[in-house]
Amino acid sequence: MTIYHITRDPERGRHLYIRIRFQTEGAEKLRLELPNWRPGRYELANYARNVVGFSAQLISGQPLGYSKRSRLIWEIETAGAQEIVVSYSYYANQPDAGACWADDQLLYINPVNCLFYTVAARKQPCLLSLGLLPGEKTATGLTRTDDGHYAAGDFDELADSPLLCSAHLLHHAFQVDDVAYHIWFYGLQEVPWEKVVGDFIAYTKVQHQLMGDLPVKEYHYLNLILPFKFYHGVEHHNSTVIALGPAEEVFTTQYSELLGVSSHELFHTWNVKFIKPEPFAPYEYNQENYSPLGYVYEGFTTYYGDLFLHRAGVFDWQAYAGEVDAYLKRHFDNYGRFNHGLHESSIDTWVDGYGGPAAPNRRVSIYAEGMLNALILDLRIRQLTHHEKSLDDLMRALYDDAKKGKCYNEDSLILHLQKMTGQNFEPFFEKHYRHPISLEYELVSALELVGCTLKEGMSPDLTEAWLGVRGTDADGWRTVTAIAPGSPAARAGLMVEDKLKLEGLDKPEIWANGHQLSLVWTGRMLRERTEQVLLLTPDYFKNYLLVRLETLNEAQVFAFRRWTQ
Repeated sequence: MTIYHITRDPERGRHLYIRIRFQTEGAEKLRLELPNWRPGRYELANYARNVVGFSAQLISGQPLGYSKRSRLIWEIETAGAQEIVVSYSYYANQPDAGACWADDQLLYINPVNCLFYTVAARKQPCLLSLGLLPGEKTATGLTRTDDGHYAAGDFDELADSPLLCSAHLLHHAFQVDDVAYHIWFYGLQEVPWEKVVGDFIAYTKVQHQLMGDLPVKEYHYLNLILPFKFYHGVEHHNSTVIALGPAEEVFTTQYSELLGVSSHELFHTWNVKFIKPEPFAPYEYNQENYSPLGYVYEGFTTYYGDLFLHRAGVFDWQAYAGEVDAYLKRHFDNYGRFNHGLHESSIDTWVDGYGGPAAPNRRVSIYAEGMLNALILDLRIRQLTHHEKSLDDLMRALYDDAKKGKCYNEDSLILHLQKMTGQNFEPFFEKHYRHPISLEYELVSALELVGCTLKEGMSPDLTEAWLGVRGTDADGWRTVTAIAPGSPAARAGLMVEDKLKLEGLDKPEIWANGHQLSLVWTGRMLRERTEQVLLLTPDYFKNYLLVRLETLNEAQVFAFRRWTQ
């Protein structure tokens, strides 16, 4: 059995100190591996760069030799011992929902970031102990043993079980069906528990009603509340870490974000932690885990996260429509929708990461695009079956498969849909998931079923609307963050990170069809340029809003009710 011990490093600030006791099973050499990414974040992370002061020794303390075979693999000379100990520090200085943090108030650990494992022992039970300060409590989905350890059935369970340790944790528990739910907050002085728990119970009941049962008997919300603006959530098999801030806005302007990410992450317990695409069974920690199906495990989950809140009465229609509007904006603002489809974009999360340096307008988001295409797919199923079936039924079918040990691929999705509707969904998947698509027509056509449509409007920022240039303004200059392809700004030669001079662009009378403007900007190489541009139409960075039709027939009223209840 592998035994892990984690505490704060007394000699290195903002570091964990980790000791691991490995069984060698008589091997002369023991190869240790460190994960290179974490499930839920589909990009490589290079956690090895946080490892400091690695050493190996016998149980007696005698040093052992080792060599580093790759950036992820350390090979220990065991000297024939049955057990060895390795120790090292891990730099814990990243306060988001998927990393580690250590100071005198909080010990926050994502084991998948910082713990070594051996391939041979990966499926064997392991134990974790913690060195805590007086008065500190621990929030985690791991099982605590009578002797104070935390037990995991194997390394995968331990890797997927984050921990918050602090004397300043706030806690409340509730039950839905036979599942015990725990809400933990770090970073707050008080919580309006009655409202929070009431809202959480409401959407949890809706999720249970849809899926039948939760695959685990206990679930923990680990909320890391930060003093600055932040939003991030990560799913785990029986818990989630949610990082949100600023603290003073969590139950005011940020409360809808707390509810939305909490609902989203809970649904991930079914959709990706239990219902898995084939490439994720099992996860491989040392390499990319490519799947073209991000539109299911992230897109479907994003769609349902907010829809559950509306079905539960936690979000009214306007609040729900506002959430959809945010995804409409992400779709229509992203000109990558003309370049890459969801298949390719799902693979390319491993290429581009999540917003890092990349060619502008290269690909789409598996979250936003996946959500909108899930909406279209749901309404298409409802239309074909006269509301007898929906995307809900596909999720239940995938859950039934998962209970039998089956993972899914795209062919199995299409087969399920054919059985449900009697229709061939191959053309739908070809159009919506395998190729680039802009969804104006598809959304309007699908939404008519439920008496809704899209309201199109011009961007209120005239520089965006007419020139096709978006950015942040300061001291009379706009630092460019996005350029609409084919726009006057693009034709003039502006690029992301250039600085556009705003003087002269603040006169309403200049924004008209056929007007000529003189644009002045400074490029990254600090060369000033001037170009004349001709204004044609304000077609760039348009706004689209989800609205209900003014006149509804009985069929649309019925369809809307079936969809949202």
